[in-house]
Amino acid sequence: MKILATLSAIALAATVLHAQDQVVEIAPIVVTGTFELRREPVAVDSFTRYLERQIETKRTERDSRDSSPIWNARFWSFIPIRLELSSDSRQFFTPNYLTQEYREGARRIEDFRLHSLFDARSTTRN
Repeated sequence: MKILATLSAIALAATVLHAQDQVVEIAPIVVTGTFELRREPVAVDSFTRYLERQIETKRTERDSRDSSPIWNARFWSFIPIRLELSSDSRQFFTPNYLTQEYREGARRIEDFRLHSLFDARSTTRN
């Protein structure tokens, strides 16, 4: 802002002096700094840097994992682990349709069907 004010004062003084046909020497002004606009990086460059950061992060994770002990190995993530304790261990290995509760429920449903008033088979028997 100071530079703009100084330049406008010099321009005003130059026009006044030019009108009077007098020559006046002005001390030279030294401008320091840059007046270039800050350019935003191109989208392709930003995306490339983003991908490079991701790749570098993956590399460091892989390197740290490779140098870590056996209990941090990758194959442990593929082994299913049951965290809760079950009182009946057969529940984990027995399918639902083979349980006693399921069989009793299926038998009750079949009994209801046999004694239903709306079943076509029960009306033909009577």
